[in-house]
Amino acid sequence: MSDPSAPHDDARDDPLADALPDMTRLRIDPERVEQDLARLVLGLMAFLRQLMELQAVRRMEAGSLTPEQEERLGTTLMRAEEALHRLAAQFGLSPEDLSLDLGALGRTI
Repeated sequence: MSDPSAPHDDARDDPLADALPDMTRLRIDPERVEQDLARLVLGLMAFLRQLMELQAVRRMEAGSLTPEQEERLGTTLMRAEEALHRLAAQFGLSPEDLSLDLGALGRTI
């Protein structure tokens, strides 16, 4: 039986924490919290932009877009990528820093 006066380690008692490999846990350094949070948020945004790009390619290949829609969609996706890179640079991050590890699915970028 454990000592009730001993410090409590929530991670030790969390079965989910035990099931996840150590490398998949979110680590935020208190000294760099803004940069770490920016990396996470911008990484998610980059992932969503990639999904939108894949969907756009599918629609183009299926012929369901007009040439004007293709042009507008391409321009929008390019501008979104440029904006993500600019925001990443403001936090001292490179585009490679936005890559998310999806475990068995691989990395996003």
